[in-house]
Amino acid sequence: MTPPPRPFSRRTLLQGAAAGIASSAVFTDERTRSRGGRNTRYVSVFGSDSAPGTEAAPWRSLARIQDALRRGDLRRGDAVLLRRGDTFFGTLHEPSIKGTSGVLTVGAYGTGPRPKVAGYKVSKPAWVQHATGVWKLDITARSGQYSGNTGAPSTNVGFLKVAGLIRGWKRTSLDALANQWDFYSDETFVYVRSSFDPGDGVAIAVQQDGIRPASHSILDGIHIEGHGAHGIATGGSENIRIRNCRLEDLGGSRLSSDGTRYGNGIEVWIGGSNIIMEDNTIRECYDVAFTMQGTAMKDAKSWTDIHFRNNRVENCNQTFEMWSAGDASPGSGHIRCTFTDNVCTDAGYSWAATIRPDTDGKGTHILTYDTELPVDVEVTRNQFIGARDSYINISGDRKAPTGLNLHHNIIKLGPGKKTDYQTAETIEQAAHWQSRTGKERGSTFGVLTTGRCEGRS
Repeated sequence: MTPPPRPFSRRTLLQGAAAGIASSAVFTDERTRSRGGRNTRYVSVFGSDSAPGTEAAPWRSLARIQDALRRGDLRRGDAVLLRRGDTFFGTLHEPSIKGTSGVLTVGAYGTGPRPKVAGYKVSKPAWVQHATGVWKLDITARSGQYSGNTGAPSTNVGFLKVAGLIRGWKRTSLDALANQWDFYSDETFVYVRSSFDPGDGVAIAVQQDGIRPASHSILDGIHIEGHGAHGIATGGSENIRIRNCRLEDLGGSRLSSDGTRYGNGIEVWIGGSNIIMEDNTIRECYDVAFTMQGTAMKDAKSWTDIHFRNNRVENCNQTFEMWSAGDASPGSGHIRCTFTDNVCTDAGYSWAATIRPDTDGKGTHILTYDTELPVDVEVTRNQFIGARDSYINISGDRKAPTGLNLHHNIIKLGPGKKTDYQTAETIEQAAHWQSRTGKERGSTFGVLTTGRCEGRS
């Protein structure tokens, strides 16, 4: 059925339609200019960083792009294109983009699969036996014992990928290495429990974000994988569009000394505005596919016009998360934010589902913690299919945010799975939960034959 027109909150109406018109203009005229802008550079693994960056003589590395941005050789209105089928090891952390109009486009050229921005340090046959059944590899920057992301300074390992399989049992000490592929890392080495020399080709994801787009930029058609932190972190930037990207195999690095680990698909930190994420696929994240989070500060106290639409989420521990902290001053909180027309399957079945220390209730599609700032977030026309624990988990203070507007979604869970993790109603009792809470008006609930999306194991 076609849902009725969106019911705007009083807050949204007061803030007016003019801001929405202004934000959409950023990605019409300016997007067109960037594609045919005054300066387009090309990057290929077969190129050279001393080349001019033309299609016939492309640059070679992500570092060359960052250098060009820092120098102002790439500016707003320009484009840099990565060759399809190539894998670029490292990260792309865009500095502030110089110029006064237009957007910078980071996209793809040629034919074949999306170009990859991969974070892996890939082992050479240089492992040394540290003790019986334990091998170590020096993963400091440019140690010479690995290929791939050779310049990354981090040795905080999020996970290993061996013969195509993620091995995520990160232990807190050498003594805790008990099973094949358990690992531990310190300031120099990664240590692996193995009955044989791990040899070459072990992909090692370390703590770093894949891409940090600056304000006034577009990411279009990029494949991001193998980073131990976030796939994309927008910080408090503005005027960003992320579209047609694929993000997978992310997270797991240690966040704090207590052993807490983390890693999201796309993180939008407080202070961000006019950010649109559409037509992306995000899968296999340690934590959540999409998150809006942060603590209000003097010059960063809101998320304004943040939109997640037409994306596909598969096998992440959570699909969509929000938390906020700080004083609720005027203009703070979530303002005109939407999560619409997304297809989200199998929350809580990621590579990290059974190895994270905080498993209870974390296999959920929508997760909120304490939300101290105002909320104006609409969630509608989505499909939420399959979850390990529940459809929604109002964690923290267990108070559903007043401005979280859930309606006209399709929710299907396995038998006995909870509608809301903090309450008693199961998916079979969803109608009672709807009536009691007033949430999900016009939404459709169903029961799967198993806990996961139909047609999957």
